[in-house]
Amino acid sequence: MSLTGMNKPAATRTSSDKRGILFLIVMGLFGLGLGFLVNILDPFIYTAKVRVLAPPHLKNTVLGGLTIVTLVVALLVQPLAGWLSDRTGDSRWGRRVPYLAAGTVGVSLGLAFIVVADSLWLLVLAAVFLSASSNTVQGPWQALIPDQVPRSQHGRAAGVKTLLELVGVVAGVAIIGVTVARGNLWGASLAAMGIFFAILAITIVGLWQTGGVVGQPARSKQNQTGPKQNNSWLKRGVTRLAAIWRTTPPSFPWWMLNRFLFWSAGIAIRTFLLNYMEDVLGMPPAEAQVLSSRIFLVLGGGVFFLAVPAGALADRWGRRPLLMVAGFLAAGGAGFFLFANEIPLLFVGGSLIAVGGGIFASASWSLATNLVPSSEGGQYLALANVATVLGSIGGRMGGPLIDAVNQLAGTVTLGYLIVFGLATLFFALSSLAVLKISD
Repeated sequence: MSLTGMNKPAATRTSSDKRGILFLIVMGLFGLGLGFLVNILDPFIYTAKVRVLAPPHLKNTVLGGLTIVTLVVALLVQPLAGWLSDRTGDSRWGRRVPYLAAGTVGVSLGLAFIVVADSLWLLVLAAVFLSASSNTVQGPWQALIPDQVPRSQHGRAAGVKTLLELVGVVAGVAIIGVTVARGNLWGASLAAMGIFFAILAITIVGLWQTGGVVGQPARSKQNQTGPKQNNSWLKRGVTRLAAIWRTTPPSFPWWMLNRFLFWSAGIAIRTFLLNYMEDVLGMPPAEAQVLSSRIFLVLGGGVFFLAVPAGALADRWGRRPLLMVAGFLAAGGAGFFLFANEIPLLFVGGSLIAVGGGIFASASWSLATNLVPSSEGGQYLALANVATVLGSIGGRMGGPLIDAVNQLAGTVTLGYLIVFGLATLFFALSSLAVLKISD
C-alpha cells in the first residue's frame, strides 16, 4: 500500500486526488501522542504530585485548579501557534514542522520538570510549560488535514484521527496504571517522550514524500494589519483577533456552539458519574467504582468502533444529519441517568451516549475541516478547539454547582439531578445548533 496514495505536493492536488489510508494514519499520529499524554497527566500524574505537595484539606481544590489553569493556557497558546504556523514560510520544513518539532522538545522537558518538581509552585509552572508545549504541537498538527487531505476525504481523516486519539487514551491509562501503582512517575513520562519523537520523525517522512515540508510563502504584507513599527504587540494581536472573527465563515460560530454544548454535557457526566452512583443510587464505593469503569469502557468502545465508520458516512451523507442524530441519541442516554434505578438501565443510557459520542467525534471535526479556509487551517482549527477547552471547563464547573445545591437543599441528590438534567438539555440543544450550520 502506498504511503501517500499520490505523490503530488499540496499546491498541485485536485479535488479528485485521493490519499491512501496509511497516509491518513500518519497525518493523525500526533492524536495518539496527545491522547496518551493527556491521560497519563490527568488525573494520574497530577494527582500523585498534588497528594505530596498540596495541603491534604486542599488537594481536590488544587487538583481542579491545576487542570483549569492548563486548559486556560491551551485556550491562549493553541490559536496563537496555529496562526503563526499559517504565516510561516520560506523554509525547507514548511509551515507546520518547525512548531511540531519545538512542541515535541517542550513536551519532553515539561514532563521531566513535572516529575522532579518539589514544590507546588514549581509543579504549576511545569504544568503551564507542558500545556503550552503540547498546544504548540496541537494547533499546527490539526491543520495537516486541510493542508494535505482533499475535501472529499475529510470525514475519513477525522475518523482515523479520532481512532488514534482513543488508542493513545487506552495505552496511556494502561501504562500509567502499572507504573504509578509502583510509585514510578518516570516510566509513563519516558514512554510519552519516546512516542512524541517517534511520531515527529514519521510525520516528517510522510510530509517529505508528498512535498508537504516544502516551504510555502508567508501571507503578503498587504494582508497584514499594518506596519509592525506603528503598532504595539498587544494592539496587533487584538486587531488580528477582531479581523479573524469578522472573516469567520458564518457557520463556524454555530459549529463552536454545537461542540461546546455536546462536550460540556459529556464531561459533566464523565466527571461526576462515580459520585452520582454513590450519593444518588446509594452504591457502596467499591461497587460504584467497578460499575463506573465498565460504563466508561462502554463509552470508549462506542467511540472506538464508530469513529471511522461515522467519518465515512459523513463523507457520503453529510455532517449535519449525523451531528443532529448524535446530539439526540446522547440526550436520550443522559435521560436514563436521571431516572434509572436499575443497573441495566445505566448501561442502556451509557450505550446511547457511546453511540452518540462515536458519531459526534468524527462528524464534528470533519465538518470543522470543511468550514475553515484551507489557507488558514492552523488558526481556525486552533480556534475550533477553543470550544472543546471551554466545554471541558464548563463540564467541570458542575462540581461547585452540585455541592452548592446539595448544601442549600440539605440533600445529597438534588445537585446531581440538576447537573445531569442540564447535561441532557445541552446534548439536545447541540442538535438544534446544527440547524444554523451549512455543511
